[in-house]
Amino acid sequence: MAYRRNLQRDCAGEILTACLDRYLPRTDLDYDQPAALGALLRLDALLGTHHADPFTEPDGLWDEWVKGVGRLGYPGHTPAGLRRWTDLHCDFADGWSRT
Repeated sequence: MAYRRNLQRDCAGEILTACLDRYLPRTDLDYDQPAALGALLRLDALLGTHHADPFTEPDGLWDEWVKGVGRLGYPGHTPAGLRRWTDLHCDFADGWSRT
């Protein structure tokens, strides 16, 4: 069972990375990029990986996307804020599912 869980986490990291690779360059779109980055940051913290690092470098894809959607009137999100928000959601869901 642990092997399956680890495999699912690895696959999730690959899927989230592919999503961000595809949609962060599209500064005219505001889909689920913040949620995807928040989830990838959480996975990195849980697994000790660094999949999100290329996206969160200063002046990297995330910063460029935030600037682009900012011109469209969408709010900017910091990676730390996204990670915190994702953690809150997951902690709530974990607590809810245990009752």
